[in-house]
Amino acid sequence: MEGQDGKGNNDSNQKADKRFALWYMGWSSLDRRSTLPMLPWLVAEIRRKSEKNESGPAQAREVQLYLSPPLIRCVPANSSNPSVFIFEHKAQFISRFIHNSHDLSYFAYLIRSQPDNPESEMACHVFKACDPNQVPEVISSIRQVSKAALKEESKPRQDSDESFYNSQKFEVLYCGKVTVNHKKAPSTLVDDCIDKFRQHEIERKRLRLLNGQRSSTEAPVEFIMGDDPLSSSLCKVDELETNLIEEELSEKGNGKLDLTSSSNTGSLLGVFPECILEDSDFGERHASEPNNVQPSDADKNRTMLFQVGRFEVNLISPDTKSVVLEKNFKEISSCSQGVKQTDHFGFICRDVVESGPAQYVCYVFQCASESLVDEVMLTLKQAFTTAAALQSSKNQIELCEACPMHDLHKLCERIEGTATSFHQLTHPTHPTFSTIFQCVSLSISQAFFDILVCICCFADHMDGRELLPLSPRALNQDQNPQVSPLTPEQGFGGEKGRRSPADYRALWKKAIHQQILLIRMEKENQRLEASRDELHIRKMKLDYQEVCQCSKEVQALWDRKLSSPCRTKVQWDKEEIHCAVCQGVPKSRRGEVWLLLSQQYRLRHRLPQRQQPPETPYQDLLKQLTAQQHAILVDLGRTFPTHQYFSTQLGAGQLSLYNLLKAYSLLDTEVGYCQGISFVAGLLLLHMSEEQAFDTLKFLMYDLGIRRQYRPDMISLQIQMYQLSRLLHDYHRNLYTHLEEHEICPSLYAAPWFLTLFASQFQLGFVARIFDLLFVQGTEVIFKVALCLLSSHEGEILECDGFESIVDYLKSTIPTLTHSQMEETITKATEMDISKQLHAYEVEYHVLQDELSDAPPPSEDSDRLDKLEKANAQLKKQNMDLLEKLQAARLKIQTLEGSMESFLSRESKMKHLIRSLEQEKASNQKTIERMRSSLPSDAMAEVEMTQLKSSTNGKAKETACKKP
Repeated sequence: MEGQDGKGNNDSNQKADKRFALWYMGWSSLDRRSTLPMLPWLVAEIRRKSEKNESGPAQAREVQLYLSPPLIRCVPANSSNPSVFIFEHKAQFISRFIHNSHDLSYFAYLIRSQPDNPESEMACHVFKACDPNQVPEVISSIRQVSKAALKEESKPRQDSDESFYNSQKFEVLYCGKVTVNHKKAPSTLVDDCIDKFRQHEIERKRLRLLNGQRSSTEAPVEFIMGDDPLSSSLCKVDELETNLIEEELSEKGNGKLDLTSSSNTGSLLGVFPECILEDSDFGERHASEPNNVQPSDADKNRTMLFQVGRFEVNLISPDTKSVVLEKNFKEISSCSQGVKQTDHFGFICRDVVESGPAQYVCYVFQCASESLVDEVMLTLKQAFTTAAALQSSKNQIELCEACPMHDLHKLCERIEGTATSFHQLTHPTHPTFSTIFQCVSLSISQAFFDILVCICCFADHMDGRELLPLSPRALNQDQNPQVSPLTPEQGFGGEKGRRSPADYRALWKKAIHQQILLIRMEKENQRLEASRDELHIRKMKLDYQEVCQCSKEVQALWDRKLSSPCRTKVQWDKEEIHCAVCQGVPKSRRGEVWLLLSQQYRLRHRLPQRQQPPETPYQDLLKQLTAQQHAILVDLGRTFPTHQYFSTQLGAGQLSLYNLLKAYSLLDTEVGYCQGISFVAGLLLLHMSEEQAFDTLKFLMYDLGIRRQYRPDMISLQIQMYQLSRLLHDYHRNLYTHLEEHEICPSLYAAPWFLTLFASQFQLGFVARIFDLLFVQGTEVIFKVALCLLSSHEGEILECDGFESIVDYLKSTIPTLTHSQMEETITKATEMDISKQLHAYEVEYHVLQDELSDAPPPSEDSDRLDKLEKANAQLKKQNMDLLEKLQAARLKIQTLEGSMESFLSRESKMKHLIRSLEQEKASNQKTIERMRSSLPSDAMAEVEMTQLKSSTNGKAKETACKKP
C-alpha cells in the first residue's frame, strides 16, 4: 500500500518520497558465474528458508520500503523512525528485476555493490506483497527512481558528450567502395581501387564523346554488389578534381560491368566510384535538433568528417548535417594505406545485405596529405587497441564443461524448458538495428501485400463512381478517399458481383489517383515540417537580447529600403544610411541589412584588381580538402560554447561553421585560418545562410581590410595596439599612466577585442550592434568602442593597485555590461570621430620602426647581450638536468604506484577468498549440525567417544614428543 509519511512531514522532498508495505523474505549473495535459468531456483530457496523461519539473513519480516531518490531504504514496519533501517542502497545499482510468474505476489531484484567492477559481489533481495497488483507499481516506482538518479549523475560529468567531442576527427574525401572476397586484403588493395576508378573515368569520358553526350548524368550501371550506405550524403557532380569517379557510369552492351577480370585485383568483386543519393537508413541520424535539418545547398560534395570514437567510426557529412556511415570496431576487419597512393587509405568491414549472406566491403578515402593519412592510421590503431583492452576487461565469464555451475545451468534449463543460449546476468542481449529494420521492412511489405489482396478480393463489389479529383480542395463527402469502396447496396454477396474490364480499369485509376493524392499530401506535410524546423533554427540563432531596439518607424524604413528594386545598383546617400543604422537595425532582418550595406559599400569603393579575392564559387571550395582542418576542428567547440546553435558537438551549427571556415582557408591561402575568425564567421551564420555569410566574410576581410590583422606576421595587429595606446595617451592621460606604471600594454587585454571583433567576451546583442556600425564606418568603430569601454570604467581601473587586479578587471568585469551601459557605449561610439588621429598614429608607427631599424646597436648593449646569452645557456643546462631528475623521479613513482596497485588487487582477492572460505565453513558447519541431528542417539554417543579418544591420543603423543 502506497502512502505518505506517517508523521506528515511538510518537507517537499519527503512529500515526493514513496513507501510500500511489504514482506521482506530475505537475501542471498550470488556467485558471479550464476546464469539466468538459475535465478528462479535462487528465489525459491530464499522463500523456502523464510517459510521455515530459519534464522539468519533469510528470516522473513514485515517492512516498509522507502523510495527516496536516489536511495532505496528498507525499514522495519514497527519502527517509526525512517533513519533506523535494515539496509539501504542506491537505486541505479539495481541490474535486474525478477517477477515470479507462478506466484505474482513475489518479486526480487539483483543489485551489484560496484556496477563498474564485474568482480564485485551481487546480491538478490526477495519481497512479497500482500496484493499481487501492487508488485508492478513497486517495480515501476523503483525504476523511475533509478532513471532519475542516473540522469542526475550524468549531468555534471557528461561522459558521453566529452567522449564524443574528445574523439579524433579528420576531413576526408570519399572515393568509393569495393566488395572483396576476404576480410584480409592485400596491401595493394587501395592502389588497385584507385586505378580502377581512374580507368572507369577515362572510359566514361570516351563513351560520352562517342555518344555525343554533353550532360553530366549517365545511364545507371548495374553493379555486382548492393546499394552504398553512404548514399545519404552525396549526389552528382560535373567534374572531379582528383580524377576519382563519383557519378554513375554508362557501359556498352547491356549496362553491366564485370570487374573481376583484372589480374591485379583478384580479390575485387566490384567497385563503386558512384554518386551517393538519399538513403533512408540514415535519415533520422541528424547530428543536432531539430531532426529534419535541411542541407545547406542543393549541390553536395564528397568531403566528409571521419570521426574515430571509442568503439566506432563515423562518417559525418557537413552538407546534410547527418551521420551517413557508422561502423563498430567489431565490424572492421582491417585498415590499410595506399602503397603508391600514400594520401589514400581504406578499411574493410562487414556489410549486411538484406537478401543474401553478409559480404566484406572496402571503403576508400583520400586525405589532404600523406602525413594526415599516417595520423589517421595511428589513431585507428590506438583506438582499436584501447577498445580491445576495455572489451577484454568486460568479457563474459565462460564456464568450462567440467564446471559444476555449467551442469547446474543445463539442469535449470531442462527443468524450465528453456533451451536458450548461455547469457550472463550482466550482459543481456538486445536486438540490433539491422534486425529491427528487417522486421519493419517485412511488416511494411506484408501490409502492402494485404492491401493488394483486399483490392483484388473486393474489386468485384465496387461501384462505378467517378474518379477522385487530384486537388485535395475539391474533395467532398461523397468523394472522400478514406470512405470504404463498398456501398451499402453492394455487399460481399450482392448480385452485381462480376465486373467488366472497364470497371476494373476505373477502379485501378481511382486507387492510383488516391495514391497520388496521398503522396502530394505527404510532400506538403514534409514541406510544412521543413518550414517549421527552419523557423525553429532561425529562432534559435537569434536567441539574444537586442541592444537599441528599433521603433516601428525605423522598422518601416528598413522594410522600404530592403524592398527597393534598385538597391544593388544605385548608390544611396551615405549620411542617410548612417543615420538609419544609428537609430537601430531590426534583429529579424539584420542579415539582410548587412548584405545591403556591403553592396552599397562596394558601389562606392571598388578594390583594385590585385587586391580582390579569387572568384571561386563557395560550393567548389567545399569539394576540396583543407590543410587547416585540425585548427578549425579544435576551435569549433570554443566558438560561442554557450549558444544553443553552436553548443552541440558536430551539430548543424558547428558543421556550418566548419564549412565556412574551411572555404575561407582555401580561398585566402595567405591567411588560411587564424584564431578569432571563427567568432566573426559564427556571428554571420547566426543572421544569414552559409553562402551569404561567406560573401559577407569576404567583404569584411578584403573590402574592409580586416584580413591584414590575421596575417602570419600580424604587423597590422601591432599597429592597432600602438594606435590604441596613443589614443589613451591623448584622451585619457591618467588611465594611460596608470597602465604604464604596472606595465600593462594593450595587447594583454585588447588583442581579443580586435581579433574577434568583441565577439569572444561580450554579449551577442552588443556585438551585433558593433557589426552594424562596422559595415558603415569600417574598422574605425573597433577603436571607438574600445576607447569608450576604457573611459567608462576609468575610475574603477584607477582604484586597482596591482597587475593581477587590473588585468582581471579588464578581462572579466568590463565584458559584463548592463543593458544601459551597452546602449551608452554604442551612442558614444557613433558620435566620436578619430579617423585623422588613427591615420597620424599609423604614420608615426612606421616612422619609429624605420628609425629603430636604421640605428646601429651600441657596443655596451652587445656585451650585455652576450652575457645574458651565456647565462641563459647555463640556465638551460641546469633546467635539462632538473628535467632528467624529474623524469627519473616520476618513473620511480609510477613503479611504486604499480606495485601498490598490485598489492591492493592481491589484498582484495585474498579478502574475497577469505570471505568465500568463511561462507563455505559456515555452510559446512550447518551441514554437520544437520547430520548430527539426523543421527540416532546411540550412534551420536559412539561418535563423541571416538572424538574423545582421538583427542586423548593426540594429547598423549604431544606430551611424549615434548619429553627429552
